[in-house]
Amino acid sequence: MFYENHVHLCLSALLADDTLGYVFTRMRIDMPMHPDWPPSLDESCPINFCVRRIWHDWIKGFAEEPDFRIYRTEDTLYRMCLRKLVKHQKINVKTCEQFVSPGNALDRQRRKLSMSKVEWAKSGIDDGFIMTEQMKAVSLDRLMHVERLIGSTR
Repeated sequence: MFYENHVHLCLSALLADDTLGYVFTRMRIDMPMHPDWPPSLDESCPINFCVRRIWHDWIKGFAEEPDFRIYRTEDTLYRMCLRKLVKHQKINVKTCEQFVSPGNALDRQRRKLSMSKVEWAKSGIDDGFIMTEQMKAVSLDRLMHVERLIGSTR
């Protein structure tokens, strides 16, 4: 759910600095979690960001292959590609709300998000992220594409 200020804040930031490829805001997530995690989630979920269309097109948009749709992880690859390729900025204001629903990434990561990053790293608990062979192949192709883009802009 987007709050009234989301579009205005994002668009204002992009218009103020044409070197930015995208901006992102903070999110409200109605789920108990350790304070270590909200900043990471702000940087990894796609709901809270606004990307210039040119960069969306250059990274080939969201992966639409079946495994990405099944496991709902197309946003991870999308964000990795953008981070590598373009300048971005965080707007330190909550402008949207991400909901937990059965089977989504937040739901799969409940145990992980309930502990500190240090505790989780020591625990050996699975983070709920699934990477199939199809996803590996698509990810490698997309990341190589981004590397070629980076090379062509230097």
